[in-house]
Amino acid sequence: GGAEGAMVKSRFTSLDVRAMVNSVRPAIVHCKLTNVYDINSKVYLLKLQRKGFKCFLLLESGVRFHLTSYDRDKSSIPSNYTMKLRKHIRTRRLTAIEQLGCDRCIDLTFGRGENSFHLILELYVSGNLLLTDHEYRILALLRTQTDQQSKVALRQIYPVDSALGLLTVPVAQFPDAIDDILNVVSQRQENQEIQEIEADDEKAKAASKKGESAFAKRSKKRVSHSAMPLVQLLHKLAPFADPALCAASICKALQGVGQECENAFKLSVEDFAAEDVAGLMQAAAEAALQTLQGVSRPGDLGGGGLPALEAPVDGDHAEAEGAEEEDEDDEAVDG
Repeated sequence: GGAEGAMVKSRFTSLDVRAMVNSVRPAIVHCKLTNVYDINSKVYLLKLQRKGFKCFLLLESGVRFHLTSYDRDKSSIPSNYTMKLRKHIRTRRLTAIEQLGCDRCIDLTFGRGENSFHLILELYVSGNLLLTDHEYRILALLRTQTDQQSKVALRQIYPVDSALGLLTVPVAQFPDAIDDILNVVSQRQENQEIQEIEADDEKAKAASKKGESAFAKRSKKRVSHSAMPLVQLLHKLAPFADPALCAASICKALQGVGQECENAFKLSVEDFAAEDVAGLMQAAAEAALQTLQGVSRPGDLGGGGLPALEAPVDGDHAEAEGAEEEDEDDEAVDG
């Protein structure tokens, strides 16, 4: 639609993911998946239907997901990946949509119990879309990735439990955690300074051998070490909060104690007395959590104020007959 063209939304943040999950949940849960289409190698459309209702859920690996009225080009031939998705989950009912912890990652559940499948959309920079069985064993994925902790590959178990939590430590432990973070940073900076001085001395020695003035060669450029920005510190403590949410939360915390806040991005730990930093970070983290709860339901990680959804009265098989009717157009191109 025209509105989508105007909405040039960059990658979803964790807060966007939570808000969007709760925005689409009432419409799509209990719908039947009548088909899957690919727009390109990263964008997929799920056609969902229940009695008197039909919609498309757009999934873009690494970027976004939302409902759309997008009408795809019917003539295109489905990719191998799309065919795999169709084989496993077409005609199944969507029973849940969840954000994994506070991660930029969603888990769509199709079916129930041992016959269920999960479609997992990752919205990190590299992005991924994975199909797993009921035990989260990977059946299909857009890209295989390996990092130090885990391997995301076919037949491996998807690391659901390693999803981002709310805070790295409970709010009460912020003072010690902040000391640790700042100590690590200052240690790094000291090491860097020592390396720079040693490198300068090496250059000076080399220059004096050539008979040039050592001072002329001594490097004028020293890395200037700035104190850690408050936004960066808060993000280390509350990793679900993106920079914009961190900045807004710091402003709220400062206003809460009667201080002005023009631009939180310009503030660093050195702008405050050491003993005030922890209290400010605690208040800012609470503000960030409140913002998250404002777009969450009670069952979400961290809880939330939105109403819990009612379970459907009818069983899994109700309306299935009605959902079949409008789909002839799709069958023709699937063969």
